[in-house]
Amino acid sequence: MTNNYEVKLKDKLIRGITQNKFVRFFGIDSTETLKYATKIHNLSITSTVAYGRLLNAAVMMGMDLKSENDLITLKIDCNGPIKGILITAKNNGDVKGYAKNPEVELPLNSETKSIDIKNALGTGQITIIKDLGLKHPYVGTVELLYGEIAEDITYYFAKSDQIPTSVGLGVLIDKNGEVKKSGGFIIQLMPGIPEETIVQIEKNLEKFPNLTDMMDMGYSIEELIINYILKRLDAKVTETKSIQYKCDCSKEKFRKGLKLLEKKELEVAIQNKEVLQTNCHFCNKTYDYKVDDIKEIIKELK
Repeated sequence: MTNNYEVKLKDKLIRGITQNKFVRFFGIDSTETLKYATKIHNLSITSTVAYGRLLNAAVMMGMDLKSENDLITLKIDCNGPIKGILITAKNNGDVKGYAKNPEVELPLNSETKSIDIKNALGTGQITIIKDLGLKHPYVGTVELLYGEIAEDITYYFAKSDQIPTSVGLGVLIDKNGEVKKSGGFIIQLMPGIPEETIVQIEKNLEKFPNLTDMMDMGYSIEELIINYILKRLDAKVTETKSIQYKCDCSKEKFRKGLKLLEKKELEVAIQNKEVLQTNCHFCNKTYDYKVDDIKEIIKELK
């Protein structure tokens, strides 16, 4: 039995550009993918929103990778109760990730009456790692200045890539604590963009309602970007992909990790008839290695 933990869903990922080619965009509806992730990781409401926002950013940024073998990782390291989140994505829409403390729950923010992501994260940094198949991956790190994730990703683009960018990331939770909608957008301005185009986008964003509320009203992510965020700029979608939560772990992959143990440790496990267990952070699959498995590993160490 194969273990690919692949979930093919109706979620979508889009990329496009305006007619004047000075504005490019990415959009995502990850509702079903996030619902699946909440189940396998037992995410609390607070963790779901933080995890979902980072997932949306990672998948959209992953679509900009050139090769299907390239990989992007978005990692938050923080001192807040959630401890950290890691998401990896490919350009084909495959995504996986985990939160270090998935069950943390905080009361609503007393000022905004919204889910308190800022205090869940606390202070820390966000790191973007692009593995492009070269000798060394590209690594960019910025501080968590805002703690809401979208603003921090916007800051990353400005500081590391010098690309004027607007990022929107949202997760809507229903009254039962379940994911109702999850989505996002990335709008990027190209060099030489006319001033009037910038002004139009600023006006559109000022008037734009809450993203996931609009999705919940039945608007698709394409409609929201083309008819609202990039209104009057003749934007069109040039590529659409599906999204799937996919973990590529296997018993063989974790077996290689057991080879890093000292031979004496493995021999003690055999003597005590122990079953060594490994657990995948990304899909929570557990693999058991019994005495015969351990003996084979020791043979390969000789």
